[in-house]
Amino acid sequence: MIIQNNQFIGVSPETIYQAYLNSTEHGKMTSSGPESTSFYRPGVGNVTIGDIGDELRAWSFKDEKGVVQHNLRATILYLVPGKLIVQRWKNIPWTLATNPALITDLESTLVLTFKKTAFGAEIQMVHVNVPDYEVHIAQTGETAPLNTIVGTHWGLQYWEPMKKYFGCNN
Repeated sequence: MIIQNNQFIGVSPETIYQAYLNSTEHGKMTSSGPESTSFYRPGVGNVTIGDIGDELRAWSFKDEKGVVQHNLRATILYLVPGKLIVQRWKNIPWTLATNPALITDLESTLVLTFKKTAFGAEIQMVHVNVPDYEVHIAQTGETAPLNTIVGTHWGLQYWEPMKKYFGCNN
C-alpha cells in the first residue's frame, strides 16, 4: 500500500479536484502533457470532463507500429464532488516484471481525498494492490519493486508538476 499526503498552498481542494477530472487540465498539471491525456467514455469517445465509468488515459504514445498506447488506464469508480475520487488503476509497468510468471491481471485501487486546510488544500493518496514484484523499465533504466517505482513516480509525475502548475511554493 502506498500512502502519500501533499499540501497545496493557496489552492482550494475543489480547484484541484476539478482540474484532475478535466482532460486538458489533467495533462497540463501533470508531466503527461495535454496532448496525451484524455477521459474516454464508452459509447461516446473522448470527453472533456471525467465521470463515473469513464477511463483516464494518460502518458499516451505511439508504438513501433504507429498504434496509440496508453501508459496509464484508470477507470473512475466513485466520485464525491470536490472531495473524493476512486479509480481502478493500472499502467504498462505492471507487465514489465523481471519474472514474467509473477505478472498479475489484478488492477490497483486509487483513492484521492481532497481536504481544505488553513493554507489551501491537502490531497491524501492511498493506492492499494500495487504489486511488489520487481520490474525493469527500459526507458528510465529503473529496476525495483513496482510499488516502489509507482510511489516514486507519483512525486515526479503528479505532485511536483501539480505544485508548479498551481503556483504553490511548498
